[in-house]
Amino acid sequence: MERNAHFQRLQSGTHGGQPTIRSGLQLNTVSELQKVLLLCDATIQNRLLAKYLQDYGICRAHLAAPSQLNAMMQCENPALVLLDIRSNDRCVADILGNGREQNQRLRTATPMILINVPAGVEMSQFLTRKDIVAGFHDNEPVEQLLSKIRSLLHPEQSRGRRHGEIPSEALTRKEMAVLRALALGLSNDHIADQLSVSPHTVKTHLYNAYRKIGCTNRVAAAMWAQRTLQNAELG
Repeated sequence: MERNAHFQRLQSGTHGGQPTIRSGLQLNTVSELQKVLLLCDATIQNRLLAKYLQDYGICRAHLAAPSQLNAMMQCENPALVLLDIRSNDRCVADILGNGREQNQRLRTATPMILINVPAGVEMSQFLTRKDIVAGFHDNEPVEQLLSKIRSLLHPEQSRGRRHGEIPSEALTRKEMAVLRALALGLSNDHIADQLSVSPHTVKTHLYNAYRKIGCTNRVAAAMWAQRTLQNAELG
């Protein structure tokens, strides 16, 4: 999957002994993030994906072999399952199979997303199952996967907001300028210098912009700005 080079890394730290993730104006402990089960081989790429999801405040991803599905469902009770169908675990075929009794035991009511589906494989054959809510080919942008995960784990943030949709309450020119700078990975201090305002004013613009576009953190707002404000006139 492609990487988005414009994403700014979130600052991490500790809060009350718990690791924290700074998302925009919010400070969240890792334990507050919803659990996601990532069924895969323990490759560098999959470990990086799990770290990416946590560092950007999306979810806590627990890696496990596909054959551990039932055991992990009982002990972790995840809100979502990600299945890497390129895993070498033979249980992948059983999880994706239809009809047979042993395959039925591997199904759960928890929604599942398939990842790394080979580009030549038709996705519709998997989406007939109610528990499989989405699938992504191995050549699709990672942003689309992140957007789907957010919509499932945080539907209140995605409601009424679609790709490229302008918010019902218009952004001011300053708010658009701040969002554009945010999409370039600039810090609040750098944005303040660029716009000749104080860092406090930048925070105020960000807070108002988050509310208008339906985002709750810095990365989601940057992604929205990259999609929606590309052709807007710089304020």
